[in-house]
Amino acid sequence: MDIKWLKSFIAVVEEGSFRAAAEKLYVSQPSITVHMKLLEEHLQVQLFHREHTKVKVSAIGEKYYPMAKKLVAQIEASTKEIHLEALHPAVPLIISVSPALLYTNLLERIHDFIEENQQYNVEIVLEDQMLLESAIKEQRIDVALGLHKFISKDFHSERIDRSPLKLVHSSKLQLTEKQLDLQLKALFAEHPLYIGYLNEHTPVVEYLNSEYVIKKFHKIKDVIFAIKLIKEGLGIGLLPESLISDEIEADMLRVVDIGTIATIYPVDIYMSHLRNSAKISPLTGFIR
Repeated sequence: MDIKWLKSFIAVVEEGSFRAAAEKLYVSQPSITVHMKLLEEHLQVQLFHREHTKVKVSAIGEKYYPMAKKLVAQIEASTKEIHLEALHPAVPLIISVSPALLYTNLLERIHDFIEENQQYNVEIVLEDQMLLESAIKEQRIDVALGLHKFISKDFHSERIDRSPLKLVHSSKLQLTEKQLDLQLKALFAEHPLYIGYLNEHTPVVEYLNSEYVIKKFHKIKDVIFAIKLIKEGLGIGLLPESLISDEIEADMLRVVDIGTIATIYPVDIYMSHLRNSAKISPLTGFIR
């Protein structure tokens, strides 16, 4: 089907005659006649009732009129879009986000960046933390957002956020002790402590273990899994405040003060990428 047939049909319906339609479209009247004949043959319906020089839209023609207008609008819009794409092709940009950061506002920031920078075709992936460096070197991803800093000189790794550790327990657990020291003793004696998902745990856990008797440690590599278990009251954990601020505000998790040790070893979020990568400059500037 030719878009010219549709435009001629729309013009005839709106102008009331082949002659007026031809004048509107700046074509000859025989061209309009040919277009209508071809369109009717293509659709296998009669769009007009013809009486000498007069034409009247048929019932099926009236039904087809809004469809034809919609088709023309879609074709013209897609043509314009593909022309713009050819002139300004989208730049692919692959961002790896650590699963631990799904609870932060980073995804909102990336969404805002996409809305303001339509020249990018952004893909968000979840990549194994241990494979990030090789993924960037092999250009499978462009930027990594995670909890670990890249040491290699091939990369630029900068801190974009810092958050103190919080010792948290589920609001389902009711602490009977009023004194803080007794609360901590009871928590460590009665509930396992989830560790293993952050390097920053090590010195804090060593300090706590020297002050209190910790009943049991459970190693969990996934922060999201740890948060779920802690919310269910199956243990307690040390977590960065930025990852659990919503749960604390909603009183799903409650914080027990462990003193200045929580701020001495804060958890940092890093943005890492190959050095001198020009195409990601708008993103890195936006996130900063």
